[in-house]
Parts: sequence; C-alpha cells; structure tokens
Amino acid sequence: MKKLINKLSVLHLLLIAGMMIVFTSCNKDMEQLAPIPTPVYPTGSGIEATLATNANYSFYDALINRAGMKTTLNDLTKTFTLFATDNNGMKIFVNAASGGLVPLNAPDAAFLGFINSNLPASSAAGIVQYNLVGQKFPLSSIGTSFPNYPLTTQIILDPTQPFVRMPIFPARGTTYSYVNNLPITAPTIDAANGVIYTAYSVAAPPTATLKDVIATEPTLSYFRAAIARADSGTAVGTSQFNYLLGYGVTNMTVLAPNDAAFQTLVFGLAFQAYLATRPQPYTATDTLIATATANGAVAAGPAFLSTNNVSTAMVKGIVAYHLLASLTTSTTTPYQPNIRVFSNNVPSTPGYFIKTLVNNSFSTHPGVMAQSTYFGPAVTSLKFTGLGTFPPGGLPYSGAAANAVKMDQHAVNGVYHIIDKVLLPQ
Repeated sequence: MKKLINKLSVLHLLLIAGMMIVFTSCNKDMEQLAPIPTPVYPTGSGIEATLATNANYSFYDALINRAGMKTTLNDLTKTFTLFATDNNGMKIFVNAASGGLVPLNAPDAAFLGFINSNLPASSAAGIVQYNLVGQKFPLSSIGTSFPNYPLTTQIILDPTQPFVRMPIFPARGTTYSYVNNLPITAPTIDAANGVIYTAYSVAAPPTATLKDVIATEPTLSYFRAAIARADSGTAVGTSQFNYLLGYGVTNMTVLAPNDAAFQTLVFGLAFQAYLATRPQPYTATDTLIATATANGAVAAGPAFLSTNNVSTAMVKGIVAYHLLASLTTSTTTPYQPNIRVFSNNVPSTPGYFIKTLVNNSFSTHPGVMAQSTYFGPAVTSLKFTGLGTFPPGGLPYSGAAANAVKMDQHAVNGVYHIIDKVLLPQ
C-alpha cells in the first residue's frame, strides 16, 4: 500500500509540473501579427464622372443615370471595365429601340427625351450591367486568340448562383478590336476606377436562348425538324441537341441552314435514291421519274426528315457538323460546343478550319472551313465550306461554300448564323 501511495504521489507531482508548464506558457505574450494595411484608393473622377465631362458621351451618361448606376460607376473602392458608346453610337441604338420614331437626324433633345422618358429604367440597367465588367482590363490584357475573350458581366443568369453570369466577348486584333461583333471605334479612356472602351453602338444583352430564337425564325423549319429527328430515341439530357440549345449557361455557335438549303439537299437525296434502284445507263424516263420523286419529297416539307427516307444517324451527323466545338480535357466528350464565334472572329485568310461536334466521333476530322471578308472593320460576308460533297465522291472541300445570309444572331447561350447550304461532314 505504501508503494502505491508513493507512486500516486509521484504521478501527482508530474501532473502538477505539467500544469505549471501549461500555465507558464499561457502567461506568455501573444504573438503580434503585422497590422493589415489600410487600402489606398485612387483619387480623381470615376467612370460616370469621366463620361459626364465629355460632351460626346452625354447620351450614354444619360443611359447610366436612367439605369440608376451613377453611384456604382463612381465608386472608387471598386474597379470596372465599361464598354460604352459615343453619341453617334447611341443615336443608332435609339433609332432602333424607338422603331425609327426617333430618326438619326433628330435633334439631341429627341434622343435624350427617349432615353430619359421612353426607355424603361430596367432596360437601361440591363444594358449598362451587360456592358460592365467588375475588374479593370486594359487592352493589352485582352486575348487575341480564336475565337474571343469572354469576360463576366454584372448580369446574373441564375439567382441561386450569383457567380454564374452572362459573358461579353471582347477581342483584340492587330488592326481592329471588337466587343461581340461591334468594332471599338475610339482610343481607350482611363478613369480613376477603371477603363472605358467605345463601341460602334450599344452592345445590348440578349434575352432569349438559342432554342427560343431559332423557334421564331421563319426560314428554319427544316433545321428544327432535323434537330427533332436527330434527338429521336435519345434520353432527355445533355446529349440532346434541343436540350443544349435551351440550356442558358452554355456558350455555343450554331450554323443553321435555311429551308431552301435543306430543300436542295432533300431533292438531291430523293433523286439519287430513286436512280440507285435503276440499272445504268439511266434513261430519260428514269430521269423524269427521279425528278418527280424528288419534287414530291420537297413537297412533303420538313416532315420528310422524319421518314425512313433518311436515317437518324445521317441527320444526327449533319446537325452535329453545324455546331462548332473546341477540344476540352473531358475523356467522354472531348469536343464540346463551348465557343461563341462572331463573324469578326473568323479570319479573312483562306483555309481556316474550326472543329465541330462531329469530332467526338471522328477525332481527326478537320472540321468546317471558314472565311470572313472585311471592308474596314465590318464583315461583309461569311462563308463556311463542308468536307463532303453532293453527289458524294468529290474532293474534300471542293463543294460550293455556304454563305451566311444572316450573321451574328445573338442569344443568351450563344450565337447563330443562318446559311444557305447544308454542310456535309463526309
């Protein structure tokens, strides 16, 4: 018992000594951390104040005030990049927004009156928010590589995820620079809290998805039917073209052949299909019947694409070839429709190729060949050439190019160009 008591006494002494060490350590002075320096904010005029002193930007300054964003743009504790436009650009915008009621040669008071009274404040706010990036991006920091350089604007696409925002797309060139498809027309203006670029006119935010805007195009009924056929038998989800076109946070480029383009293809398919059943050499009667058969196929309208005259695989391949894509790190779908290609992102040099969704099935496919023609900073024509020819068997890219009859149609989740020829991937 005496030994046990002695052992307990020793244990108590050790515990007391340990506690003394702890208490002694706790009594030491706490480590002193370096003080956080007080931020030093710039002095001078903010973005709105800078524009307000320049008479050539009085209309855009009125737009900022109509949007209720004067205080935000003069906040020197924040930095911004603003894509504004001068009075000439605002005249173009007001003329269009008024439906022509304010003509381009109207007095300045008419333009200011429309901005201050007729343009809804919510619309003005949407425009300024879309043109505003929450960081300073000098021109030297904007990319020059294809296709463009997306920057995050102040428009939130998903209220539950405030960091998911609508992008705007500046592109720096050696001769001309752009925001979306609008040329930058004046030197950069510096403000105390950011930088201001001057676009040819107002870069207005899109308000509908590709699915919605394509649904309203009167000349794209065959293209819509092709999408429906391509999606047939596929579970609803990201593998469906219709789903992608309606998904608001994607970033796509669609080449949409118009009805006349599909009618030409349908005629050729039906004509060739009939002749394939006849022995050669073909007779005049064979040609007459083939022509009548082809005309009947065209008369069937877009419904022809839902029949057994064409396979789902064929239609799916054609649709996939009209969605531009870029290589990602994904191992399942390495090529994804994640680029927004405006006409001014396409070079004027011949032989430029852009990959498509077809590359997920054929990784070595060269893609579509694209070329723009410029007059100064303006794109006057945009052409795309497919690898395949009709009738089949021609040399690659030897067929006629498809011309964009309607360029740079902007949507929330991408851009589309209406073309006058169906591109064939093989």
